Amino acid sequence: MIFHIAKRELYDNMNSLRFALMVLLILTLMIVNAVKHLGDYRAEMSIYRKNVAQSLDHLKSRSKNLYDLIEQGPGDFYKQPSALSFCADGGEAFLPDHVSAAKGHYIVGWEDAEGIHVWVNGIWTLAYPYENPNLRDIRPDYTQMDWVLVISVVLSFVAILFTFDAISGERERGTLRLTLSNSVPRSQILIGKFCGVLLSIGLPFLVGTLINLFLLNAASHISLEARDWGQLGVIFFIATIYTSIYIALGLLISARVNQPEASLTILLLIWVVSVVLTPNTLGSIVSGLKPAQTYEESNNHLGKQWEALRERYEWPSGLPTREIPPTQGTGMWAKYIGAEAEMEEKLREEHLKTQIDQIQFARSVARVSPASIVRFAVESLAGTGLSRHLQFLDSVRRYAAQYREFVISADQADPDSPHLYFVRQGMSEKPVPYSAIPKFEDRIEFRESINAAVTDILLLVLFLVVLFAGAVLAFVRVDVT
Repeated sequence: MIFHIAKRELYDNMNSLRFALMVLLILTLMIVNAVKHLGDYRAEMSIYRKNVAQSLDHLKSRSKNLYDLIEQGPGDFYKQPSALSFCADGGEAFLPDHVSAAKGHYIVGWEDAEGIHVWVNGIWTLAYPYENPNLRDIRPDYTQMDWVLVISVVLSFVAILFTFDAISGERERGTLRLTLSNSVPRSQILIGKFCGVLLSIGLPFLVGTLINLFLLNAASHISLEARDWGQLGVIFFIATIYTSIYIALGLLISARVNQPEASLTILLLIWVVSVVLTPNTLGSIVSGLKPAQTYEESNNHLGKQWEALRERYEWPSGLPTREIPPTQGTGMWAKYIGAEAEMEEKLREEHLKTQIDQIQFARSVARVSPASIVRFAVESLAGTGLSRHLQFLDSVRRYAAQYREFVISADQADPDSPHLYFVRQGMSEKPVPYSAIPKFEDRIEFRESINAAVTDILLLVLFLVVLFAGAVLAFVRVDVT
């Protein structure tokens, strides 16, 4: 019986004008998405490869002197564009595409006890661009023609158009009484209607995605790997769950309201609040409850820490005197520069953490809306947005630690080096084989993407269970007399 009811709903929907308009809209948006992504991805990959090549060239030039590797660092680290960015833009315009290996600032020089002039520079540290985003801006950008737009806006809107009169309309026309006069459980009728509407929306969306993927995969510069297809499968599953949420909502309201016009009005109001207003404003408003440090505040704090560090080393003028033996002076500078670099990087990390905490808090609140949840989940799976950026930052930190360990090991292998790290006079200046230097390689890990999306997927399932259970209870109590 469920199959027959679902088939009837599917046929009725396919013969309606709203179905034809839905198919036309989905196919148009998917084709536009593919054409736009082809040009954007080509340009992004070209810029990425150029930047990576320049960074590696700089690293190769520094391999002629081991100290240059510790002083100037490995070069900047660039985030690889995702081949699945057509699924979710992820606010990439608000996120930096790289992390800088900031060169140590010039410090000072002095004459040692033998009258030799010694110049000392700071060493490289990780630095995060301050021109990066206002991280509070988690608002959906409806000008981006990505899959998230189609899923969160179009599919949810179509779902309520197909369900607002699913029960109230039949009750008004009197056909619901005839259906219930048969010995068919009401739960089966509701499940049949639910499946019929889901098929009516899901089949055109599936056709649209296949056309979209065919156009993208046909381009020679885009090659989707097995893991990409796996992620696309999970994204399609998320789209199905999300659409089901609004189908269940439509059935719930249609069962509780007698007139189809009133049902449509209520559903449109709920849709505007949950899909447009909540993701667009709520996150930005609540982010003010947990403000992040400003650039100026961070800089002032860093300056005070510099002053405290110099006082701790008891150098009023900030440098050793001529009376200090050369080896002792070099050792003092080595300790100071190492401590300064550690402090500077730690403060930058703390500032970044306040920004990340702010947006995480705003996103947690915005998850009251299924539209926000589906956006965050698809971003994670597509390798864009905040979750992808956090993965990139973790990769950079791991590589930075590996690079520093390599330089220290290379210096320890030189018996002529004093092994006083971070100053030129205390380290080896011999060349290092370029092939032996570890290189940074950014990758998008499938497992990490899935882990980042698990919570959002479970929240969507919870929304569906609650709303569908509510729809069943409401339909059981429908009075057709």
